[in-house]
Amino acid sequence: MNCTPATPEAIAQAVALLRDEALAILPTDTVYGLCADVRCDEAVRAISAAKGRQPGTPLQLLFGEDVGMVDGYAVLTRGARALVEAFGPAGWTIITDAAPGWDSPALAGGKTVGIRIPDAPVVEAVVKKLGAPLVASSANRHGETSPTTCAQALASVGQACAIALDGGPTVAALDSTVIDCTATGPRILREGAIDRATVARILGLSDIPVLRSVRP
Repeated sequence: MNCTPATPEAIAQAVALLRDEALAILPTDTVYGLCADVRCDEAVRAISAAKGRQPGTPLQLLFGEDVGMVDGYAVLTRGARALVEAFGPAGWTIITDAAPGWDSPALAGGKTVGIRIPDAPVVEAVVKKLGAPLVASSANRHGETSPTTCAQALASVGQACAIALDGGPTVAALDSTVIDCTATGPRILREGAIDRATVARILGLSDIPVLRSVRP
C-alpha cells in the first residue's frame, strides 16, 4: 500500500472502508492519526493491536466542526465548553465525562473520554461523510515518535490499515495538548501544540498544573 493523495474520491473511499470496519491513516493538524469508525467496536479494538499496545488505554474521538455531534458522546463542563468555543478546531484534546448511556472499547472500561476537533480538512470531510466521529490514536507503534508525514505513519502501522490519506506534513508537528476537565481537573496531562499559558488564560486561572510536556 502507498500513501494516497487526499482527493474527494480518496476521501469517499476511506469513508467506505471505515464503515466496513477497516482502519485508516488520516492527517490531522498535529500528527497523523490511526482511525476507526466509532460504531465499529472490532475496528476500535484493532487500533491498540496495530500499535503493539496492550488493550486498556483509552482512545480519543475526532469530530468535525459540527460541535453538536459531541453531545452524543461527551458531557461538556463549563470549562470544557469554554475551551472548545475559544480554541475552535485546533491542537487540543479535552478529557471529560462520557455521555450517559454511551459505551465503547474506546473508553477502555472507564467513564471519561478525550474529545478533539482538529483543524484538519481531511478529518472534517471524513467525519461529515461518515456521519459519526472517529476513534483515533497517533499512527505509530507504541513507543515510537508520533508521525508528522504520511510516509512515516505508513512505515509504522501501514500493515494494519486499508488506506493512508496523504495531506502533506502536519502543520503543528506536535501532539495535541491534553486538558483534563473532569472532577480532578483542570490540569494539563500533556502540553503540546497549545501552551499552558493559553489554556490557563481561557479558564481564568493564573496557572495550571502540567504533568508532561512535549514542547521543544
